Amino acid sequence: MLHAPILIDINGIPEYWTMTVIVMCAILFAAFVVGRNLQVVPGKVQSFFELIYIMTEYFLNEIIGGEGEVYLPLIASFAAFVLCSNFIGSIPGFTSPTATIDTTATLAIIVVLLSHAVVGGKHGAKYIKKFLGPLLIIAPIMIIIEIMSALSRPFSHALRLFANIFAEEFMVTVLLFLMPWVIPAVMMYMQIFTDLMQAFVFYLLAIIYIALSLEEEH
Repeated sequence: MLHAPILIDINGIPEYWTMTVIVMCAILFAAFVVGRNLQVVPGKVQSFFELIYIMTEYFLNEIIGGEGEVYLPLIASFAAFVLCSNFIGSIPGFTSPTATIDTTATLAIIVVLLSHAVVGGKHGAKYIKKFLGPLLIIAPIMIIIEIMSALSRPFSHALRLFANIFAEEFMVTVLLFLMPWVIPAVMMYMQIFTDLMQAFVFYLLAIIYIALSLEEEH
């Protein structure tokens, strides 16, 4: 498959692992530096983190309510990671970790497992009854239906982000090989906009899926 050259390529280690580590280290370093030097008038990096925090807090309160506060660290971290992972693919010599289904599936599964763990811990044995249905006689069928329903969310969640990021990177790479100047430059500007939108969609859907899991228990 057509592939742009990667700046950091370690034998035996998948490219997306390397890119994931780079993104995580960059975010942790930036957060550490900002945390040590908080300013009343924030700079660009501090404003970036504050914007993610404020937006996440707002959406959690609006969509989930008071119960959403427990998810704030996770969802805010996901927002920063997905956004930076999308953007790094716009830098020559790098590729987006989110252009690999392994990365997006892992993020989606974490969201689903955490939401079910929190709800299950809150409701205890009553939570299991959800998978059995209203009548014991149809419990075997209901278990299959409920499990398929639970699995469909992380699958669609992961596939949407992966497909869009992979497609845009592939398109830019093809144009880079065919017409290596003007058109790829224009496409890269469009890629940045798409990266931003896809990160927001993934982030917002994570909150919505958690909200749906909580609503199903009321």
